[in-house]
Amino acid sequence: TVGTAGTVIICPGGNYEFLSPLEGQPVVDWLAASGIASVVLRYRLLPAFSLEDSLDDLEAAVRQVRETRSGPVAAIGFSAGGHLIASLGLRGNGKQVLDHQCLIYPAVVVRKDDCDFHNRTGRKGFPAKAHALLRGNEALLGGPGFGAPPTFLVASTADYCCAPKDHTDPYARALKERQIPVKYLKRDFADNG
Repeated sequence: TVGTAGTVIICPGGNYEFLSPLEGQPVVDWLAASGIASVVLRYRLLPAFSLEDSLDDLEAAVRQVRETRSGPVAAIGFSAGGHLIASLGLRGNGKQVLDHQCLIYPAVVVRKDDCDFHNRTGRKGFPAKAHALLRGNEALLGGPGFGAPPTFLVASTADYCCAPKDHTDPYARALKERQIPVKYLKRDFADNG
């Protein structure tokens, strides 16, 4: 039956401005076909909320799943959702909140010059609350504070939004250097999303 293998929290991408519907219900259906229970996290978004708010939402979801379900708790995130999950590993002070994580074309590093936020108001630019996205860059590349549970990574060589050389490759290296179990699939899976 669905749910005997633990629970997966799904974090859709969407540039922290929206939640991609392609990375929500279709993933629930795919996991359910394998007998795995899952929930989609509707985390708070820019421009009204910051990364810290989104991380609070993910932490609360993990806590709620642990209180109501048995088995391991994993999270799967796409693009910005992958960044969110990876960033949760920085909050643990060495103790991981998740049992496993799966990051699909994650936006591991956020650089102000590379971002193109649309701010729902129609104005382009870097929203004030997006500055929190910049703080964890060094740690996510293996610097002080880096932490992660066993990880499955997927990146596409045709992804120009979250190019593996800038995002997934350095994250995979940091995992390996710390002997954190990692499986990494990288090939032409098409562009981001």
